[in-house]
Amino acid sequence: MTKKILWASLALVVGFASCKKDDPAEIEKALSRELSLSFSNNATAIQQIEPIVITATGAQATTNPSGLIWRVNGKEVARGAAYTFRPGLPGKYSLNVSSSDGNVSITRDYTVEPRFTKGAFLLNEGNGTDNVETGTLTYVDVKGKVILDSAYIHVNGTKLGHVCQDLAFANEKIYIISQNGKRNGGEGLLTIAKANTLEKIKVFNDATLEAKDPTHIAVIDSRIYLRAGDGVYLGTEDGGFKVIAGTEKAQMLRMAVIGQRVFATTSDKKLLMIQGDQVVKELILAEKATGLALADDGNLWVAISNQGSNNQILKVSADPADFKILETQAVSLSLSNYTSASVIQPHGNVLYFAVAPWSAPISIHKHDFAAKTTSVFANILEAKYAPELKTFYNSLGVDPKTGYVYYSGIKGFGKDYKINSTFVLDPQGNVLVKKDNTNSFPAGWYFIPKK
Repeated sequence: MTKKILWASLALVVGFASCKKDDPAEIEKALSRELSLSFSNNATAIQQIEPIVITATGAQATTNPSGLIWRVNGKEVARGAAYTFRPGLPGKYSLNVSSSDGNVSITRDYTVEPRFTKGAFLLNEGNGTDNVETGTLTYVDVKGKVILDSAYIHVNGTKLGHVCQDLAFANEKIYIISQNGKRNGGEGLLTIAKANTLEKIKVFNDATLEAKDPTHIAVIDSRIYLRAGDGVYLGTEDGGFKVIAGTEKAQMLRMAVIGQRVFATTSDKKLLMIQGDQVVKELILAEKATGLALADDGNLWVAISNQGSNNQILKVSADPADFKILETQAVSLSLSNYTSASVIQPHGNVLYFAVAPWSAPISIHKHDFAAKTTSVFANILEAKYAPELKTFYNSLGVDPKTGYVYYSGIKGFGKDYKINSTFVLDPQGNVLVKKDNTNSFPAGWYFIPKK
């Protein structure tokens, strides 16, 4: 006789030679003795990459565990008494475990939702000097207390390019540029994926462009701007990249986008306004820029420094009809920058920056532009933070909405980068979430746009 019953929200089909037709309780007991499942998380609506450990018990699991077959959407994925279900992409999933003869079968249906709709990404270069690593993407969700390393790999099963340098959000996509393309098994120069799921859309490779060492990216509609060693290039997802005249000295520093305009800094102390395929405005700076960031009033913040002297923060009008410095404030501490992310990270009128010479303790300061004051926010080497993280490397980010401070430090260069930590502080300096061994030479923080 074959009976079909609903048990513990599972569809369970079991064949038995005999049972009491009129006693469902006895049938249920018999079924559970043959095969039962326990779950590390009982939810059936979950997010991408959320692991659920499922353990089989009962006679089938005890006497013949290798005879238990696990299938996801009809495809065999494992055998044995336990299975970890960790779906990389959103969608509907049917998970089934059955005996090899098919007489005992349990099915559970899951709905998997997009994970990357809030929070922040930390882009990592990876070790640029070895023959193993590529770039990686770490995901942080403070509210969910999640710090997930290698998120892109978990979703797609493939690696980003070697020495990832920058990313951009646009068109409900994420665009990730790497400096060395396919090296070390990386998939390419420019990876394009769905922003809310990280599902790969396409990978663009161009050997000629790769030889120019592209480092930073900005995207407006279909136009992709890539800063490289000899200027800013303009192209599309399909290629066709050509250098924009007047950008030949574009600096290895993150660009900014306002409306239809891209802003880039140069090694000869200029701030360029680019629209379409032209430089439409130039602004002369007193020193070379070390930071460029969006202000919440539609203008720009610019940090300048002469290798640690003449340190200034500028408020710059982004209006094409009135492109000028609105206000300048001197800062007594160094705003020098030996990395490629912006040295300043704004939240309203407060600009955070790290004072981090090569061999000195790391401290995060904040400059209140409205009050014209500078104060210490956190000393990273204090015991409550991360005293082992003695090296600053594109480590600082600030959520422009919440004011939370994101930090990803490493112990040092060489093999010391493998000792690292990623954590988030609230505006009072309290640690909200922290996890070790989640970064590899950070390239910078990127906050998921809120719709």
